[in-house]
Amino acid sequence: MRKEDLGTACDSWAYPFLKTALLDRDESLKEALKELADVRYALDQSSIVAITDARGTILYVNDQFCRISQYERKELLGQDHRILNSGYHPPSYFKNMWATIGSGNVWRGEIRNKAKDGSFYWVDTTIVPFLTEQGKPYQYISIRNDISLLKKMEEDIRKSEEMYRLITENSSDLISIIDAEGRFLYVSPSHHSLLGYELSDFERRYMYEWIHEEDRETFHKAVQEQRITGKSSLLLEFRIHTKHNDDYDMETRINPVIDPSGTVSSLILVMRNITERKSSERKIRHLAYHDTLTDLPNRRLFMDRLRKEIHQAKQLRLQLAIMFLDLDRFKNINDSLGHEAGDLILIEAAQRISQCIRSNDMVARLGGDEFIVLLTNISSSEEVESISRRIQTSLQEPIGFSGKSFHISCSMGIAIFPVDGREPKELMKRADMALYAVKDSGRNGISFFRLDMEERSLERILLENELKKAIQQEQFHIDYQPKLDLATGELIGMEALVRWNHPELGRIPPNKFIPIAEETGLILPLGEWVLRRGCEQNKKWQDQGYLPLKLSVNLSVRQFYQSDLLVKIKEILQQTGLEPQWLELEVTESVFSDMDNAAAILQKIRDLGIHTSIDDFGTGYSSFGYIQRLPIDTLKIDASFIRDIHQNKESHAIVKAILTIAQTLGLNVIAEGVENEEQLAVLSEDGCDQGQGFLFSKPLSGHDFEKYLSGLPAAK
Repeated sequence: MRKEDLGTACDSWAYPFLKTALLDRDESLKEALKELADVRYALDQSSIVAITDARGTILYVNDQFCRISQYERKELLGQDHRILNSGYHPPSYFKNMWATIGSGNVWRGEIRNKAKDGSFYWVDTTIVPFLTEQGKPYQYISIRNDISLLKKMEEDIRKSEEMYRLITENSSDLISIIDAEGRFLYVSPSHHSLLGYELSDFERRYMYEWIHEEDRETFHKAVQEQRITGKSSLLLEFRIHTKHNDDYDMETRINPVIDPSGTVSSLILVMRNITERKSSERKIRHLAYHDTLTDLPNRRLFMDRLRKEIHQAKQLRLQLAIMFLDLDRFKNINDSLGHEAGDLILIEAAQRISQCIRSNDMVARLGGDEFIVLLTNISSSEEVESISRRIQTSLQEPIGFSGKSFHISCSMGIAIFPVDGREPKELMKRADMALYAVKDSGRNGISFFRLDMEERSLERILLENELKKAIQQEQFHIDYQPKLDLATGELIGMEALVRWNHPELGRIPPNKFIPIAEETGLILPLGEWVLRRGCEQNKKWQDQGYLPLKLSVNLSVRQFYQSDLLVKIKEILQQTGLEPQWLELEVTESVFSDMDNAAAILQKIRDLGIHTSIDDFGTGYSSFGYIQRLPIDTLKIDASFIRDIHQNKESHAIVKAILTIAQTLGLNVIAEGVENEEQLAVLSEDGCDQGQGFLFSKPLSGHDFEKYLSGLPAAK
């Protein structure tokens, strides 16, 4: 280093009196000064440096000091550090600092300063006192480093932590952290409010202690899977105990916390109480598989069981039997005594049949006065006949009602696996044939299937033949039943209902010809005709200036699964000119036997802009789990639940459960079969949106429906 440079270095550090003596004394001191200059250079480049006298007057500042404070050097020299005071720190803070350095000790701390432009910056500060021989400070050198970015990050983290703390501590969800072994590391206050335990009860305790015994293995496997795989998120359902010995259903999302080594160090659990939802789901599922009046299994549950029993019987070479049972002339009982008496008799009959069969057998109600019995692992037809005689005798015992005794009888048709059929449908069909053979011979009897019963009735043959002609000759017409907004009374749509007026046989009820059309496949051309005519008529009314309305058309199971369904729908809309938004297609729950395929088809229909709905909801097997997976817009509550909603608490509870689930999923709900003001009042109070039924209007012909439209306030 040049001599001049050494001199400059000494000047800069405020020791000019050393210059001559050092240079003249020893060459080794030159080297020391060089090292000192190098240190000074490095310090100036990396840190903010200032030197003050004993009173704090600034004697020296480096370029870094000027840059961050935005003051020029001449503005700083002769001043003290109060020029930079931001007002952030209390006087006691600086009092402590002066006490420390004044006693000859080094002070370290963080200071927020104010720059010339009024902005603030943070510096990590070290102040070193230079002492006289008597140990008194005569100068101070302060070395600072800019930590503004670090402090901002800390503040951001603090705010973020505060926000998440507020969310966690005020959330109704149960938020907790457990270690890899399942011990609690943290629990949110909501654990106390929901479960009743003090937060201290959870400290270092295992999560497993609060989980229902039957669900612990599931939870343990999930935790182990998270530990091994480190999956980003896992959704789990299990039950958890409360202090009051209740069990709550919890939906839990588990997220792993992964340390720098890639190991799962802990797990974050967010648990939501879904007890009410699960209760509604179980209720809907039970309703889906059980008859609402007798609480017996319904057709869906019976068929599921029958398929399983036949599969097992084939493997083990066992015999089983099914028995169709009708109460004789039950319609007369309803007509003479009323539906209340009829319902009581059905309930009593269901109980008596159940008491006559074995524990491994099953009885179901198909509807009306029709029951079906499954007898498993039978040894002979004699055993079957013995059970059937027992049922017959039991049903013949008097039934008391309103102080009177009533006598009923029954007819039974029986088919045995494997002699009468090896498939469920075949057995059902042949047991039904045996039943009608008993009815044809005078009722109140028992009949096993015989091959000569295969011959179909004359009426059946006649209807099938005439149905083919009717489709070709277009003997059908469509009636339209209005749908109304229950809150405003406004017309919002109509349902297309096919009707058959035979030129010779007269009006044939839909429940007579629709099943034949389904079985023979004639439902495909008939359904297409209804869809086309309905769309044409709706478009015609719109073109005439009537209020645009959504037309609902039923799709049968065979229609729904025909390969060219979407092509036909698009073709009909294009040819009729009806916009997709004015069409709604209704399907029954029976289409969901193939859930994934059904969901895909419904989604394609909705992609066309067409609305979708489930007709007769509650009579099939849909559950909350199924419904939330389906791309549907509307649930139509079956009329059987509406009929006595104002009188029957169970029917009312069922409707409320359906409305609750629909509201949760954002689905529209329409009630079918609204016939009186009492039903309407209950539905309106429960929040049902829409309804249709005889209270508002019976199904109307196209001509009469047009008159109905003309009578609306703003019809045209």
